[in-house]
Amino acid sequence: MLKIINLVLFTIAVVVGITFMTATPPVSQKVLNDSSIKLSTQYFPKSIEVVGQEGYVDTNELFKKGSKTLLVVGNHDSLAVVKDFEKLFDTNVPYVMVANISNAPWFIKKWAIPGKLEELTKDIKTPMIYDTDGLMVKSLLLDNLESTKYFAYLVNEDGSVTKIHTGTVKEGALEEGFTPEEAKASLLPLMQFLK
Repeated sequence: MLKIINLVLFTIAVVVGITFMTATPPVSQKVLNDSSIKLSTQYFPKSIEVVGQEGYVDTNELFKKGSKTLLVVGNHDSLAVVKDFEKLFDTNVPYVMVANISNAPWFIKKWAIPGKLEELTKDIKTPMIYDTDGLMVKSLLLDNLESTKYFAYLVNEDGSVTKIHTGTVKEGALEEGFTPEEAKASLLPLMQFLK
């Protein structure tokens, strides 16, 4: 009986050890605090994953030279709200979202998050970048992972990137929902930068 217990404990220890040794560690998103660095599309990854599309997409397809693009990075609650920006406001500026999920455990990124993001974007046309490794977030020098905050940038015609707004949505927006009025109030400040 003691041999069986030892064998079970040894097996559990081996499985746990293999899991921890083979799991990829979370990617640190704190890159630089040097304000002299100018944000630009030249630092964006060359290809990215877009929710609902197979394979990788060339970054230049989403951020075209010669036109402005609104880029909004969200995480959890804020993604639930910012996905409706084009539904709530009439704007002619193209809009791209980034799902800031690079610090999630690898098994959550592989199994739970893709389905949740596809469900979140099923009724919108706005592309959402699935930033698995945090390369988009790093290229924006962003190190904030708060679930209720979103970060808005304007990608200019020349490829330069300007941070225009940091906004907040109500806590629990993803699970508990939100009203159109709450969403409009959270996203209204973005409109002043797009006029």
